[in-house]
Amino acid sequence: MVLVMAGLVMGFAGLTFGGYFQRASAKAAAQVFAGDLTLARSTAMRSRQAVVLRFFEEGGWYRIQMAGSGTELVRRRFRANADVDLSSIDLVFRGDSVLFTARGVVDLENIQGRGSLGEARFSSGSTVFKVYFNSMGASKVQEGE
Repeated sequence: MVLVMAGLVMGFAGLTFGGYFQRASAKAAAQVFAGDLTLARSTAMRSRQAVVLRFFEEGGWYRIQMAGSGTELVRRRFRANADVDLSSIDLVFRGDSVLFTARGVVDLENIQGRGSLGEARFSSGSTVFKVYFNSMGASKVQEGE
C-alpha cells in the first residue's frame, strides 16, 4: 500500500515538474530574445551600421550579425541539447529576419496583420511565450497560446 501511494505521489510530482520545466524553458527563451533585440538595436546605433537578426525556424536557431561585414554577434540554438530546449520558434513575419538600420529602427511594414508590432513565439510542449516588439526594439514578453 505504501509503495502504491509513493508511486502516485511520484507520478503527480513528475507531471507537475514537467510542466514547470516546459514553462521555464519557453519563458527563458523569450526573455533572451527580448534582450537580444536590445543588443541588436544598440549595436546598430553605436556602430552606425545595419544589424540583422535572422531566424532559421526549421533548425530552431537564430543569429545576430552586422549586415555589411557579416560579423556574427550572437547565435542562439533552441532545440534538444541546445542553449534552451524548445519544440519550436517562430518569427511572425513574411520574411525570416529583423533588420535594424544604422539609426536603430526596424521596418515593420511586412508584418502579417499585427499593425505596428513584430512578434516572435517560443514553444515548449503546450506552453507558448510571445515577444511583441516595436520598430524601436522595445519588447514585451507575454505567455500566450
